[in-house]
Amino acid sequence: MLAPNFANAGELSLSVGEGSSRWSFKDGELTPASYRLAYIHPTELEWGFATDHTLRLELEFGVHHWRDPFLKKSKSGVIVNPMWRYYIPVMDQELYFGVGIGLAYTNSDRWMDRQLGYRLLFEDKFEVGMKLFKRHRLSLSINHYSNAKLADINHGANVHYINYAYQF
Repeated sequence: MLAPNFANAGELSLSVGEGSSRWSFKDGELTPASYRLAYIHPTELEWGFATDHTLRLELEFGVHHWRDPFLKKSKSGVIVNPMWRYYIPVMDQELYFGVGIGLAYTNSDRWMDRQLGYRLLFEDKFEVGMKLFKRHRLSLSINHYSNAKLADINHGANVHYINYAYQF
């Protein structure tokens, strides 16, 4: 019996994380929560290295939602980020490292105590994870949002995420 080939299937990714502030929070208060839902689209750009190591370009199209306990108003936006992921086989699974620089648009130029300068931002994403059982992906990422000094004010914001993706 032939095994299905999931190499070129898309993925749906859900990320849950929190942002960082310059000020500490009082005991018992919640930290600024972040959520991200993305569709990951594989491309034909792929290179093989060593023994079964693969470098692949994957495009992420997503939406994000940032809860803001400082301003008492949540922020939302959209993201497009091309991600380069390097896959290394480990037993029957794949370890991977990813890096990408894309664009993010948010409905406010402020989040927590951060002044982002613009609503159009760059998203720098660094990720490490494991592809499990052919269809599941679990990873940790650090996403940095900044206007890249295109505005006078550029505090930027960092969000640490736990990511889960399902390949369909």
